[in-house]
Amino acid sequence: MLNKGILWVLRILVGGLFIFSGLIKVNDPVGTAIKLEEYFDVFSNDIAGFFYYLKPFALYLAVFLVVLEVVLGVMLILGVRSKFTVWSLTAMIVFFTFLTFFSAYFNKVTDCGCFGDAIKLTPWESFYKDVILMVMIFGILALQKYLPTSSSVLAKRFVMGVGILCFVLSLTAIRNLPFIDFRAYKVGVNIPTNMQPSSPLNYSYVMKKDGQLVTLDSYPT
Repeated sequence: MLNKGILWVLRILVGGLFIFSGLIKVNDPVGTAIKLEEYFDVFSNDIAGFFYYLKPFALYLAVFLVVLEVVLGVMLILGVRSKFTVWSLTAMIVFFTFLTFFSAYFNKVTDCGCFGDAIKLTPWESFYKDVILMVMIFGILALQKYLPTSSSVLAKRFVMGVGILCFVLSLTAIRNLPFIDFRAYKVGVNIPTNMQPSSPLNYSYVMKKDGQLVTLDSYPT
């Protein structure tokens, strides 16, 4: 009973995170495609030249990946094709963990794009996030004998509907603009104002004089 409870919590956490991450990127597949192109450039220089030839397909891959993230998250929570879902998630998280480690260790890509422009993570933050997620998915693998062995027709149809909806939303976002624009210079933002530098830094100096602490606005000469 305890194992089933732990498994259910892990399914909710992992599935929910994949749904959240996927929906943010469904909102802006073009941004995800740009990030993929950045990875392809790096990999073509550091790993193998054939990655360069994947750049023209970045947008198609972006749509496929973001829809897949959401669909797998829903499938995990609803227990649809459980073993296939868990192994697919395992393959994805191993791949993502490699990407984020490569970016962090070699300082190649400064933002993994895991949550689009909505939540910015440093390369090491992205890597640690993926490690935690990988541990949870491995936990599901360890308890996979408790996973549902079958699912209802309604659940399968719901998963199919989610996939179609995410695909349509992705195409709509590509043809127009993101539904929720998290970019720095989105519509309605005053670009000249946002490009102005921040106010100059002010320094205060605390020094000891005659046994007392004195705060000064400028360094004494």
